[in-house]
Amino acid sequence: MPINALRKPGAKMSLREALERVEKLKRMAASANPHEAAVAAGRLNAFDVHAARAPWSAHSNNAPDAAAPLANTDGSASPHNAVSVLDDWPVIPFSELGDLDVEQPSGTPSVNWDVLHAELLERAHAIGAHAVLNIRIGGTIRQKVLTGTALKYLTPREILDRQAANKLDDDEHAHREAQKERRDEEWAPPVG
Repeated sequence: MPINALRKPGAKMSLREALERVEKLKRMAASANPHEAAVAAGRLNAFDVHAARAPWSAHSNNAPDAAAPLANTDGSASPHNAVSVLDDWPVIPFSELGDLDVEQPSGTPSVNWDVLHAELLERAHAIGAHAVLNIRIGGTIRQKVLTGTALKYLTPREILDRQAANKLDDDEHAHREAQKERRDEEWAPPVG
């Protein structure tokens, strides 16, 4: 039986994927970059293989077959929805809210990356983001910056609205392509 077949119904990841994640975090924790190593070590300490393989609870907002998280009428995420950190672009339709930056407080001699990470997630939650992607370290030698891309999942209504708005452009593009193909057929040299 392949190891990937050990995925539990509704689980976040298989055993192989969880073990690969642990190995990747261990490699990153041994990095020559002390800041990257610190972030990776923190994530390694927080990563639980058993929790990653546990099936989604029926009441979870992150369940894969649940509808996209609903936002308040003002567009911000409701307070009970936590901002998730993603390793890869989501499969769920989304829109980018933009890049977020969190700076180390001036006058502090050392950087606490866990505090900056929590502050980044709070800032993402404040603008109505459902997830943060591409968290990376930046800044200068004296001023450290943690950046990430905030994403908002689209509701089914927003998806339909975008499709309706793009329908005219898609129809025009299809018409131009059909005309181009007809012209190519008319001007093509005879076969044979």
